[in-house]
Amino acid sequence: MAANFFRYVWRHSRREQLIVLCFVLFSLPFYWWSLDVPKRIVNEAIQGDVFAHGETTARLFDITLSLPDFLGGWSWHVTDGLMLAQVPYLFALSMVFLVLTLINGWFKYVINIRKGVLGERMLRRLRFELFALAMRFRPEDVRTTKSAEVTSMIKDEVEPIGGFFGEAFITPAFLGTQALTAMAFILVQNLWLGTLALALILVQGIVIPHLRREQIRLGRMRQIESRVLAGRIGEMMEAVPALHVFGVTGFTASEIGKRLGTLFDIRLRLYRRKFAVKYLNNLLAQLTPFVFYTLGGYLALQGRLDIGQLVAVIAAYRDLPTPIKELIDWDQQRADVTVKYEQVVGAFSKEFMMPEEPAEPPAPIPSETPITLVGLRVVNGRGMVQVDRMSAAIARPARVALVGSTGSARDVLPKVLGRQITDYQGSVTIGSHEIGTMTDAQASAVMLYVSGEPYIMSGTIRDNLCLALRRAAPPEEEPKDVWARYWRDEARMTDNPTVSPDADWIDYRGFGIEGPQALNGAIIEALRVVRGYEDIFRVGMSSRLGDELDEGVATRMLQARTAIHARFNERGMGSYVETFTPNQFNTSASIGENLLFGVSIGKRFAPENLANDPFVRSIIAAEALVGPLTGIGLKMVETVAEAFQGLAADNPLRERYSFIDEAELGDLWPQVQVAWQRGQRRQFSAELRDKLVGYALMYVEPQHRLNLIDDQLVARVLRARASFREFLPAADAGEIEFYDPGRLMPAASIRDNLLFGRVRYGKAHMRDKIVVAAAEMLGELDLEAFVVSRGLDQEAGPGGRLLSPQQRVTVQLGRAMLRRPDILILDGALSSFGAAEAHMIMSNIFEAMSGKTVIAAQSNDDDLSAFDLVMTFEGAKLTGIERRGAAEATAPEQSVETPVPAPSPQEAVK
Repeated sequence: MAANFFRYVWRHSRREQLIVLCFVLFSLPFYWWSLDVPKRIVNEAIQGDVFAHGETTARLFDITLSLPDFLGGWSWHVTDGLMLAQVPYLFALSMVFLVLTLINGWFKYVINIRKGVLGERMLRRLRFELFALAMRFRPEDVRTTKSAEVTSMIKDEVEPIGGFFGEAFITPAFLGTQALTAMAFILVQNLWLGTLALALILVQGIVIPHLRREQIRLGRMRQIESRVLAGRIGEMMEAVPALHVFGVTGFTASEIGKRLGTLFDIRLRLYRRKFAVKYLNNLLAQLTPFVFYTLGGYLALQGRLDIGQLVAVIAAYRDLPTPIKELIDWDQQRADVTVKYEQVVGAFSKEFMMPEEPAEPPAPIPSETPITLVGLRVVNGRGMVQVDRMSAAIARPARVALVGSTGSARDVLPKVLGRQITDYQGSVTIGSHEIGTMTDAQASAVMLYVSGEPYIMSGTIRDNLCLALRRAAPPEEEPKDVWARYWRDEARMTDNPTVSPDADWIDYRGFGIEGPQALNGAIIEALRVVRGYEDIFRVGMSSRLGDELDEGVATRMLQARTAIHARFNERGMGSYVETFTPNQFNTSASIGENLLFGVSIGKRFAPENLANDPFVRSIIAAEALVGPLTGIGLKMVETVAEAFQGLAADNPLRERYSFIDEAELGDLWPQVQVAWQRGQRRQFSAELRDKLVGYALMYVEPQHRLNLIDDQLVARVLRARASFREFLPAADAGEIEFYDPGRLMPAASIRDNLLFGRVRYGKAHMRDKIVVAAAEMLGELDLEAFVVSRGLDQEAGPGGRLLSPQQRVTVQLGRAMLRRPDILILDGALSSFGAAEAHMIMSNIFEAMSGKTVIAAQSNDDDLSAFDLVMTFEGAKLTGIERRGAAEATAPEQSVETPVPAPSPQEAVK
């Protein structure tokens, strides 16, 4: 990017700048005439100078165009004008003044609109260029850069710069020409008044910018301190869990408070200086009108200046301070914006950056090309040697194990091969390509680096899995409508990408996928390789069914409901699931679920809100359930209050009654005890009774085992169920979906729709068998892909926060298997799994990557039997190479000095 702000603006916007400057020039004659007309109104129309000799009419609009004498003196008479009496003459001149005012306003409107559009386009260009530069930071620079600071610079710090893009050339031209026009008009009217006004303006233009230098310095300090504050807050937000664990939130709050105090002090000094300069500026601006009224009035009284001229001078100067003041403000803004631009561009200008992507796709690298390392030496930022003059050659394909202790070169070499470290000495090449200087397109076409610290982006699980496939830039299509054409043209004008991110960027052909229809199958296959399929399938089963179902899927879902229960019965598992039957009480469901006999769509009939809902309370009261439910809730509170005393935190009983909050219990239990002491056990407050009824509605007999449900209570609940459905207001019918064996429930999960019941309590060990049987039936009915698709549509959250650590690793490995590169580099990618699980996943990866190269960092205790090349490290040195099978590798004897080729100029600089 250009280091000079004005050079950058002119390079990218000179055409539009020149167009607006033409509008400025065209506006000047109309501005001059608008200054001259008031003088004519006063002198000619009001004082009647043109009617001084008894004339009752005067000629107006007599227009003759002529050239100066030195150009030949040619003239052309346009019109004789009109003969008007004094009153029509006044009205005609006033209408001319009004028309000129409208024209001048139109010019200002057009100029300001074009300035604004120009500024926004340049701001869009600048932000995109800064983002593109940030994407070219070397991995070493990325690790030392706070993301919040980069975000703050791209989003916030360039905002005032963007506002100045349209002002850079147009504003001084527009305001300067207006000020010169007004000043020239004043000098024409009276030389002394014009000279005095010019002197005061010059003083104002020299003194004010000098006083504002301190403002610029303070503004620079404020910008730097704000950037540091944003970076520190972003860093602390990422570390919030650790800060809570260590209990140091008070210390961190103190640090932020100090930084805010520093920023406050800078801003306070800045405001004091700003308003002091503004006061002085206004004072100097008001001195000139004082002189005009005093000296101009004196000259008018002496007859040396007519009233019309004085009015015209005052009117002209009325417009003069505004452009002068705005020009001074522009100069201040120019200095401020120039500093900000230089700081931002400097922050994004690194000594070394990743190479730009070529316009044409790179030539493919043959799959048998070896990896060659000659004199590789890596030194970290603290001067510690991490890899010491290593030389070796790795034939491809191969299964390569990098073995050593933690912290040895074993942990560094994968990062060099995976281009996570590009600052090294020596050479690391694939064929004739130096890995450290390859473009992203070249390197990613042949290799893929997978670390033990996956980063999952916001979006669905599917989006994250398919991220590695989005390499095929779709062809630019002709816009289908005016709106699409507008978006494309604006993108072109700012050098932004013209292809929509909503287009299909997946390179199906390059990764061996037949097309969009086969994508789900490829994802399922990749998940099976990394043993993540079952997890995604469970997520899909727990997902909401939803309303937008294909008719065929809906039909097969209802068929699956019946077929799954038939399969359970065949395998002797029919008794493990208690289905929902309209006229029966489901003992494996809560009392509240039995009463509703449906799925709540909104929050109104959610389990935690049932006891507080007026309609539900009315149904409970009508069926005489208030007393029994209050008793059940009271018994549950008594049990929890007695049983939780001294109970271990991990005791299963706590989980069984997890819906009773212990903090809430501490408030309820004293109220219950007070009622007992007064002998009023059943006379609780309405609030306490609703709370106890709410607990009772969550009671499940097999789970809580208090033997509180009898036949009489079951009969009342079934009657309440019928009353609830019969008397539910039509306006509330959309709040609940009632269970119906012949219908699907969009608001319920897929699992609930298929099982249409509850797994009996105490049979949790059968859940896996139940899921397996259901999965088999879904596969037979061609519903497996639908369930997995719903699992893939679940949100991963920022940084994958909605996924477990192991799920994040699984997603990262899954997208690597979806990609299946020629070279896969695993840098502790399986460290989140147990030894047995990691061994099985590695075996699956080897099988899926047959005929390709896998390079994995392994510990000394790992099973290395599946590898055909083992490279052993001690500290920073390669101590041995063991070749197995068909793989070939060569390494110089460690005692022999290996000649190292002369480094390239770029490497020499590094």
